[in-house]
Amino acid sequence: MTITIISILVITCALWALNKTLPIKVCPICAGVTLTWLWMLFGMGLGFLPVSRYEFIVAILMGASIGGIVTELKKIFPKLKSKIKDTESEKIKKQLDNCC
Repeated sequence: MTITIISILVITCALWALNKTLPIKVCPICAGVTLTWLWMLFGMGLGFLPVSRYEFIVAILMGASIGGIVTELKKIFPKLKSKIKDTESEKIKKQLDNCC
C-alpha cells in the first residue's frame, strides 16, 4: 500500500511540474493513478509483484480511473449530442426545401 501511495504522489508531482511546459494540460492526479496501476499491472504480469498482494489495490485504482473517465464523458456527451442533432436537422431541412 505504501508503494502505491508513494508512486501516485511522485507521478502526480512530476506531471504537475511538467504541466507548466506541456502544450496539452493533463490532470496530474488522474495520470498519477492511471500510470500507477499500469506499472503495477505490468509488474504483476511479469512476476515482479505478487498478485495476491497487489490485485485488490490495482482493481480499486482501475475503478477510480473508469469513474473519472465516465464523469468526463458525461460532461462532453451533451455537447456532442446537440452538435449532431443540429447538423442532422439542417440536412433534413435542406432536403425538404429542395424536395418540392
